[in-house]
Amino acid sequence: MTDALIVSMRRAVEAAPDDVVLRLHLAELLVGAGRGDDAVTHLGVVLAAEPRNSKAHDLMTRAVGGAPSHAEFDWQEAENDLRALP
Repeated sequence: MTDALIVSMRRAVEAAPDDVVLRLHLAELLVGAGRGDDAVTHLGVVLAAEPRNSKAHDLMTRAVGGAPSHAEFDWQEAENDLRALP
């Protein structure tokens, strides 16, 4: 059932790409299904629109398997990734 729901949510996000609530729900489903890599892109879009969204921050931490140390995080790469988002 989760895969069918994820497919359905992906379609909903494709139809309404600016809908932050839909995108956040899709990301939550992806993280819950162990597909954090897929969720990161969606969470990046949410955080670009709503930088203080605490749920998106929490999900992003889970999606990447915990919070990286500040010294290890490549801020330039993250900025480039966000610029590449639709």
